[in-house]
Amino acid sequence: MKLAPEKILVISLPGIGDTINSTPVYRPLSRAYPEAHITALVMYGPCKEVLETNPHINEVILWEFLKRSKSATLGFILEMRRKRFDLSITCYPANRKEYNLASFLIGARLRLAHQYSHMNIQNLFFLNNRTIMERSGLHNVEENLRILELAGVPVREEDRVLSLPLPPEDEAFAREFLSGLPSRPLLIGMHAWSTTLKEMHRKCWPADNFADLAARLKRDFDCEVLLFQGPHDEETNRRILDRCQAPLRVVRNTTVRQSAALLKKCDLFITNDAGPMHIAAAAGTRIVAIFGPTDPGELHPWTRDFRIVRAGLECSPCFYYSPRPLECERKDFACLTQLSVDKVYNEVADVLKSL
Repeated sequence: MKLAPEKILVISLPGIGDTINSTPVYRPLSRAYPEAHITALVMYGPCKEVLETNPHINEVILWEFLKRSKSATLGFILEMRRKRFDLSITCYPANRKEYNLASFLIGARLRLAHQYSHMNIQNLFFLNNRTIMERSGLHNVEENLRILELAGVPVREEDRVLSLPLPPEDEAFAREFLSGLPSRPLLIGMHAWSTTLKEMHRKCWPADNFADLAARLKRDFDCEVLLFQGPHDEETNRRILDRCQAPLRVVRNTTVRQSAALLKKCDLFITNDAGPMHIAAAAGTRIVAIFGPTDPGELHPWTRDFRIVRAGLECSPCFYYSPRPLECERKDFACLTQLSVDKVYNEVADVLKSL
């Protein structure tokens, strides 16, 4: 099929981190098809916020599939079908039958997606009419750029960057927030939790370890610590504050872009493999990332200035993309529980001493 699409749909239904890792596809798409109307479809409000300032996207549509009734969702899908998209791209990762079914029912003439190494047939990959096989160990950003090959869209080196443009009001928010802090030479951000969806919170280092790490950093370095808090993080952060017994500033009730503007001001961000790690990468912040069951080769922060800390168990990483929740065959998530505070502290200290 010779492509000259007038209407392009990019389907990005996973969470914030995966949505951020999909942002490099939009520049080459808009360059290859400058007259096309590019629409992004997401199902989480924060993901809409990630994309709505992107200059290469004409429209971002939010449909909260998990909150809407089946009948309402069917009506929405039929409404999308009436738009008659010429090309749809389902961003990586999307190894769920629901995503493939949504793409099929929306009915673009050419539907691009990945095939997966696990549960591929069960998740109805064949409902897409042009696919590419995922490659083990390849970063998610690279997987998203590879799929453009199926549409004959060339990718340049300058396309291989994350995009999260920040309007002036978000930059102003960060300046105002930090104006209330004592003047300090070092500003360290920290995020200690993740979503409970599909048991993803199991990939997090223990909260007590974050508390002990923060206390040591406050003791040994002239620094301020910002403890970032999303809608699922309140209990974890309360535990950290109670145990740390050192003044930490909690960043709460912020939008994604406000958090990104604050992260942009941080000298270092310490985090699990979670959405805020990718927000920090898009902001260009130095990162020390703690990994356990997930693969840092596929999910490391897509930025030049990062370090990975792992316990180094032979069974890790063990996670792969499928609808199944995160599990540990050992039942103890030793890849995280056996990762000492000393090891993470030493990595962080080495970064801070080089600043």
